[in-house]
Amino acid sequence: MLRDSYKTRGKHFLCSVARNVQLLTIALAFYSSLLVTAAEPPLKPRASLHNAVGPLVETYCLDCHAGDEAEADFSLEQLLTVPQVNHNREAWQNVLKHLRDHTMPPEDVEAPSNDQRAAIVAWLEAELDYIDCSGPQTPGHVTIRRLNRTEYGNTIRDLLGVEFDPTETFPRDTIGYGFDNIGDVLSLSPLLVEKYLNAAEKIAAVAVITPESLEEPIHHYPADQLQGGELGGDLRLLYTDGRITVTARFLVPGEYLLRARAFASQAGSELAHMQFDFNNQKLRTVEVAATAGDPQTYFVSFHAKAGTSKIGVSFTNDYWNPLAKDPNRRDRNLFIHSLEVVGPIKALAPKNLPLSHRLVISSTPTANQWADATAWRKSAEQSIRQFLTRAYRRPVATEEINRALQLVEQAHAAGDSYQRAMQLVVQLALVSPSFLFRGEVPVDSDPTRIFPIDEYQLATRLSYFLWSSMPDKQLMQEAASGTLRQNLDAQLDRMLASPRADELIKNFGEQWLETRRLETIEPNTELFPEFDKPLANALREETFRMLRDVFRSNLPLSTLFSADYSFLNSRLASHYSIEGVEGNHFRKVKLPANRQAGLLVHGSVLAVTSHPDRTSPVLRGKWILQHLLNDAPPPPPIVADLAEDPKSDAGKSLRERLEIHRAKASCNVCHRVMDPLGFSLENFDPLGRWRDSDGQVPIDASGQLPDGREFYGPTGLRDILLADLPALRKCLVEQLLTYALGRGLEYYDQCAVKQIATATREQGDTITSIVKAIVHSTPFQQTQIDSP
Repeated sequence: MLRDSYKTRGKHFLCSVARNVQLLTIALAFYSSLLVTAAEPPLKPRASLHNAVGPLVETYCLDCHAGDEAEADFSLEQLLTVPQVNHNREAWQNVLKHLRDHTMPPEDVEAPSNDQRAAIVAWLEAELDYIDCSGPQTPGHVTIRRLNRTEYGNTIRDLLGVEFDPTETFPRDTIGYGFDNIGDVLSLSPLLVEKYLNAAEKIAAVAVITPESLEEPIHHYPADQLQGGELGGDLRLLYTDGRITVTARFLVPGEYLLRARAFASQAGSELAHMQFDFNNQKLRTVEVAATAGDPQTYFVSFHAKAGTSKIGVSFTNDYWNPLAKDPNRRDRNLFIHSLEVVGPIKALAPKNLPLSHRLVISSTPTANQWADATAWRKSAEQSIRQFLTRAYRRPVATEEINRALQLVEQAHAAGDSYQRAMQLVVQLALVSPSFLFRGEVPVDSDPTRIFPIDEYQLATRLSYFLWSSMPDKQLMQEAASGTLRQNLDAQLDRMLASPRADELIKNFGEQWLETRRLETIEPNTELFPEFDKPLANALREETFRMLRDVFRSNLPLSTLFSADYSFLNSRLASHYSIEGVEGNHFRKVKLPANRQAGLLVHGSVLAVTSHPDRTSPVLRGKWILQHLLNDAPPPPPIVADLAEDPKSDAGKSLRERLEIHRAKASCNVCHRVMDPLGFSLENFDPLGRWRDSDGQVPIDASGQLPDGREFYGPTGLRDILLADLPALRKCLVEQLLTYALGRGLEYYDQCAVKQIATATREQGDTITSIVKAIVHSTPFQQTQIDSP
């Protein structure tokens, strides 16, 4: 009954949050120093857009990109009318990308010379990169966001010591900017609210041991074995004040429970009162609100010596008024289904209580205190304060404690145990927005001011970034004493050294590289019957262990794309045709020369960038651009799929068929960049195995980029990418910063990105150096109310 009413209130409250959560945004602003980007010398004139870009655009571009029917609906003529490049930043970034990649102008039209192209590229880069980082920054905003599935499960584990698999209860989280922890897309539907309520009830039942839940040892006494009152079927009826008893034998001394399953007919202004007795000694009186259609179990705990004793319940407030207006409320009576004796109770002994119970209940009132009207409150308040502080990841307000105490009072009045009352407190906490959501909203009269987030908020950001879970005891203690920022580097070292930091590698790494998709991909079983769940898991484990090794060993970022080793077990080694690896355990293995290209040749990556029945140079090339260079191509135009194109010829190689596809002007722009990158990996089939031919057609793994650079095979691709290590570093910085902040990056974040990238290079070019620089950055440390 309490749960149903509470569930209704909780559902209403959370639905209200869901309706308003998109309206409540928070922003980040200046706190720690950023790298100052030097501006042009003030006395040196800067060429205008019209002078620097206008003549070349007019000569080479306006034939196609002008007027109402501009090619691709992209009018450079219109762009030139606005002299400030940053007012149309996204459009000019698109122009710059095509100029860098030599994809515009198209191959079959007149194009600027290399010197002209270099000049316009340099001017656009300078204009687009020019952001004044010398003063307070515009840091963007972070929408308060709910915990995603992974964070929820980890937080339940660390808060309560209970293992809960959220994938069995909650739907998949929506992906935004490549990750599932982005505030703007983590919505809260009514269905999810209901699932949170149900999960909270189940988790609380596991976490806290209650007398009501104990099943053995038990002695059950049905109505026909009881004495007193009137026997009616399977009930003992008390139509007036009276007592129902049974003689019980206690073999050993100890703590026992007496439980009565009962209901009442009500009359007058009071509920029916039922008093528990032991050897004529009053133990406790409870109010019986249960009805005939829904009888409830009431209980009391007591200490018994070895021997025979009489136990029972008494009806103590009989009432009859034949003149009452409501004929159904003229006679108050008590009905007993059965009595039970449970014990001796060992499960509730302090030494036998599980960790989860002790994490919730730090103080327990005695039986006499719980029987009293108010004597239990001190213990309850202590337990509530300690638990809610951990659950909400901050100090709790008096009104929050009082709200929880109201639930305890209701449970006390209903005859529930103290432990059952604390279960309700757990349920309350687990559906509270303070538990389910993360966000930093400064309280200040000036909403435009820039704020450092407080130390509890910093502890929360740190723990969910590095551990995907709540702050631990040390972080909370540092926050409480106001010393977390002072000791931030020491805490970072401790947290990164913890095995829990594997959560960063797994949750960030698998989403950055998309290897989590191995859970759902379905290669053609006729063509690839060997693909099964164990193989998929092995492919994921290989990539996870590689990322972890680079992270834990503080290896340079270049190792990710140049490693000459990997981590294999016998199944995966056999899959790759690598000999000498036996057993199911993974170990470090030196790779043959053709596989010495780090993550680029991992079966996990190659599988998620293939079609179910064949490889896809397009998908692989797009993956490289998007995930390694942060240069994702635009969505493709609506054209026939390669397999369905009537111009395709089944006798041609995949390269030849794609050449036909690329002949379309609308396709050529992007495929000129993607396809050469993807073809360099064609020696690997859809499951990452080496091959020299595709059917009867020899593999041609050569590639040439639009700027003329040529390369061959996976090692050639490796060398091309490593030659542009700053771009790889910048991409990884942007990806990790997006994951850390839980929002997409904007142009004004480039000050932080440049600072982090510079610090990374200077501190050894490692994943750890990126993480530390992010934690010290302005967006991570600051917040403000208004978004830019």
